[in-house]
Amino acid sequence: MARNKILVVDDEAGLRFGVRDFLELQGYEIDEAASCSDAQQLFRNSRPDVVIADYLLPDGTALDLLPRLKEIDSDIPLLILTAHGSIDLAVRAIKEGAEQFLTKPLELPALLVILQRILENKRNLHKQLANKSREVRRAIDPFVGTSPGIRALAEQARKVLFTESPILIHGETGTGKGVLARWLHANSQRSEEAFVDLNCAGLSRELLETELFGHEKGAFTSATASKQGLFEVAHRGTIFLDEIGDVDLQIQPKLLKVLEEKRFRRVGDVRDRQVDRKRFQGRPLLSHQHDSFDLPGPAREDRGHSRAGPIPA
Repeated sequence: MARNKILVVDDEAGLRFGVRDFLELQGYEIDEAASCSDAQQLFRNSRPDVVIADYLLPDGTALDLLPRLKEIDSDIPLLILTAHGSIDLAVRAIKEGAEQFLTKPLELPALLVILQRILENKRNLHKQLANKSREVRRAIDPFVGTSPGIRALAEQARKVLFTESPILIHGETGTGKGVLARWLHANSQRSEEAFVDLNCAGLSRELLETELFGHEKGAFTSATASKQGLFEVAHRGTIFLDEIGDVDLQIQPKLLKVLEEKRFRRVGDVRDRQVDRKRFQGRPLLSHQHDSFDLPGPAREDRGHSRAGPIPA
């Protein structure tokens, strides 16, 4: 297993030796430099995971060194050490991109904890980027082809990509409505939030109601605990309701309230639900086999689709 590499930059050989001896016992690989120029050259060749640098060096300061290292690796964490620290200098160092500002004499156990936290954060970030890259590679492009129909679909999808209105995707079974819904989510400003999908076809009224809106404890015989609905799970993200035309007639007024007023109520509750003290802020994507569908209530011309118009899949 590869060891994490740390570059220690200080003109005091005794301090470098002490840090090196301690961190090597903890399983780290250590490189040493005594000046800004030496550190820059060593950094370019060895690419360490973290740099620990004294503020005052023979040919400059750690803040002079920082932008040179960032040109090579923009994500490199830099810990700055100083025997004469001040609040103003610490604030300046953090503002200019330093990870931490530590005072001498250095407490090695505290340094170890800071290094472990920094490296764990880097690993988590790399995992997130790798997962996102894999998801992008796995994602199916809904616009493969050069036909006029595909080009028209791509143009219309991009027009509604950043709208906050509900969007209706219509098309026959098997035409890729779900693929298009995932593309709209993945390429929107909501891509870091949840994507929740539910096929409404064949669900009973009771099951669909509790799935969408959740329920309170005691709302019905088997409700032994409160449950979040999918609208709460999708708050700030995207909820995709497939085959919306099959929704039970008794559910439709409640669904319309979410679409028009961004509010909903759990089964058995007496108050409208506000997620994180705000109204529901997710974006509904709806699918149906026809290019329109009807929900009871006012504002019929806006019902079930975005103002940009329904999208044929």
